[in-house]
Amino acid sequence: MNRPLRLALTFGVAFVVALPLGFIFAPDPTGVVPLVLTVGLAAVFGLPAYLGLSRAIAS
Repeated sequence: MNRPLRLALTFGVAFVVALPLGFIFAPDPTGVVPLVLTVGLAAVFGLPAYLGLSRAIAS
């Protein structure tokens, strides 16, 4: 699997996982704060997953 596809897949899954958490923990009628929280959570979930996946495929 090439690198950009692996990156997109990992962060796409992390975004989908973080999306409900953003709206649960930051209820806001405008939707801006939950979206910002969701992006932050996707980075927190996605970066370790991507690095772990990269290490597992490399070895």
